[in-house]
Amino acid sequence: MSDHQESDAEEQWNTLENYRARLTSVIEPCRITPYLRQCKVLNHDDEEQIFNDPSLVIRRRKVGVLLDILQRTGCKGYIAFLESLELYYPDLYRKITGQDPTRTFSVILGKGNTPFNLSLLFWFFASI
Repeated sequence: MSDHQESDAEEQWNTLENYRARLTSVIEPCRITPYLRQCKVLNHDDEEQIFNDPSLVIRRRKVGVLLDILQRTGCKGYIAFLESLELYYPDLYRKITGQDPTRTFSVILGKGNTPFNLSLLFWFFASI
């Protein structure tokens, strides 16, 4: 990652840090971790730490650790996290970004700027 990309990611996470109290009070980690694993910004060990660490019995602490882990993944983690908010917490996404959810996801395919319309995936599975 270039120095410019690193500074952008750091700035993005610093902006998100202003919402940390709100994020930890609202988010249920079990709702968003499958999406984040699919985006490959969390791995099995990360998930084990979040859900099975005996020092993390309070949900708010689990969310805090989740945010800390994602912050280490840089820009990709930031984008995947915002996409998970867009999917599962649209009101929170709107508050943080000032934008309405579009349900167009890029990280899930691992191709950066390639849009992915999750509604097509839901339609596909509903038709089976």
